Amino acid sequence: MGGLRVGFVGSGMMAEALAGGFDASGVAKFVDMSCIDRNQPRLDLFASWGVTPRASNHEVAANCDVVFIAVKPYGVAAVLEEMRPVLGKDTLVVSIAAGVTIATMEAAAGPGVPIVRVMPNTPCLVQCVAAGMSAGTFCGKKHTELVSKLFNAVGKIHEVKETQLNAVTGVSGSGPAYIFQVIEAMADGGVLAGLPRHIAQDLAAQTVMGAAKMVLETGKHPGVLKDGVTSPGGTTIAAVRVLENAGVRAAFINAVKAAADRGEELAKQ
Repeated sequence: MGGLRVGFVGSGMMAEALAGGFDASGVAKFVDMSCIDRNQPRLDLFASWGVTPRASNHEVAANCDVVFIAVKPYGVAAVLEEMRPVLGKDTLVVSIAAGVTIATMEAAAGPGVPIVRVMPNTPCLVQCVAAGMSAGTFCGKKHTELVSKLFNAVGKIHEVKETQLNAVTGVSGSGPAYIFQVIEAMADGGVLAGLPRHIAQDLAAQTVMGAAKMVLETGKHPGVLKDGVTSPGGTTIAAVRVLENAGVRAAFINAVKAAADRGEELAKQ
């Protein structure tokens, strides 16, 4: 008896990361996966791992238990309409296309099709995704548990209301860009203080990763962990004062809200 059959409609970098993570963790194996893409080299790459390239979106859906929709947002409805004749209650559709609502997808896929909308982020490419998901009308607990199992193989996922997915975009979907700027700025500061660029950048990136790990593994509030570093009259509190005077905290809060608001605007277009 075969394992979980997973298909990818669109075989870009995100699909590559998901497929690799699923196989490495054992939740789904390459040999049980199908894919399709307009770019032949992408199909060749997936095939080299043992994934079966399919001739049509219809064929992917017909041979899979879970189908990931990983195409550009404007193409999602057309893809689902093409697959509609073979979709049903036993085929779980997972969309990672930004801005396409569950209602739009359910209308295209037809009645009874379980659909889960996921907002991942680019650290999925290094098996460290932070994602949010919302379940459609025809989803049950087994569907959300399966999506959680799959995404927990490549990072973390939280179930939220669909109306909260734009907030997820603001925090984690767009979030890597904020942190890349933080790392770049810290590295620039290190260079200004006399460090070679490669050492400053490595220290900055490792510091961000370590700080994040402390938050996740201790469960402590970030403010408590910050206080643990700031000795009275020391170097850290002097630096924190500069950040506060520059409005860094407010800038991050406003950035998250701006990204969330923009997500809402794009969804209405």
